[in-house]
Amino acid sequence: MYLIDRELLKPGDIILTCSSEKPSRAIRKLTGSEYSHAILFVGESSYIHSDPAGVHSGNIQRLKIDSPDFVKVVRVKDQSFVAKAVEYARLQVGVSYSKLSAANAGVKILSKFDTKRQFCSRLVAKSYGYAGVELVSNGDACLPQEIADSKLVSVVRDCVYKASKEDIEFAHSFDPIKQQVKITNAILKSVRKIMGNRVQSLADITACLIDNPLFDKEVTEIYQSSGYLDMWRYEKDQNTWRYDVALFESLPFTREELLGHAYDELKVAEGLLSRYMNNLEQYIYIKQQYKLKYAEQQFNLYKKLVEIALDHKVTAEAIIRKNSEPLNSD
Repeated sequence: MYLIDRELLKPGDIILTCSSEKPSRAIRKLTGSEYSHAILFVGESSYIHSDPAGVHSGNIQRLKIDSPDFVKVVRVKDQSFVAKAVEYARLQVGVSYSKLSAANAGVKILSKFDTKRQFCSRLVAKSYGYAGVELVSNGDACLPQEIADSKLVSVVRDCVYKASKEDIEFAHSFDPIKQQVKITNAILKSVRKIMGNRVQSLADITACLIDNPLFDKEVTEIYQSSGYLDMWRYEKDQNTWRYDVALFESLPFTREELLGHAYDELKVAEGLLSRYMNNLEQYIYIKQQYKLKYAEQQFNLYKKLVEIALDHKVTAEAIIRKNSEPLNSD
């Protein structure tokens, strides 16, 4: 088993994969392509992609590769567009999969496209299209191979490595993101029943409720019973060292390693804090402007997430301060 070295990746990198499984072999044979799937790396350890479960995130440390020949990583040459592309991909989380559009991406029969839904290469191409970069001639109908062949990307080499025993154990351990995907899809399924297929992503729920607040109470109750509002507890319970200086210092690292790890964690915490603050400010406005119970609920969630991210940031900063000071010598 092989994995992709996340240390060599940058947000916005595009991961193109295939496998020896029958669906992948069939797609490659039918389209004359080397690759059957496209994934957008969004930073930290996370990627976003579209598969039959819809658009959702994953952990790069759990992305198992059968052979180094089954993956290619490319990077958009102009990195100034990355942030907007990642923003678009995040907004697509929850959008359902279009099997018909995916099947017709190679032959490009325009009448067969359902542009409200996603498939893997469309998601990547449309993310960059939203940012202002046209990786392919038609983002709605493209193949992973077309992205691989784009003149606007360059190859990231030597980023695949053979997984260690510890890597394999982690890759096969409980994956909280799968639970998150299950909860998200359940919310969307329930909301679509009452509000229709206009709701394709979690972001659509907010816009639809502003237009039609009659469903405010029902949507709020759907979220309340889904488990979505408590998903943060798993991270807090599993990684308590991120929020406690003494526990962080007790990690089995040398002083230099501890300092490097703290800088990495600070970067993660600042990224999360920025994202959560943006959402918090959005729901402060919606709560005040539209008086939605749903907005109050989301405000309370992001307030909690901001507090957690601040604790994470403060802990990392404390470790950096303590371990940047010169050692006392006699």
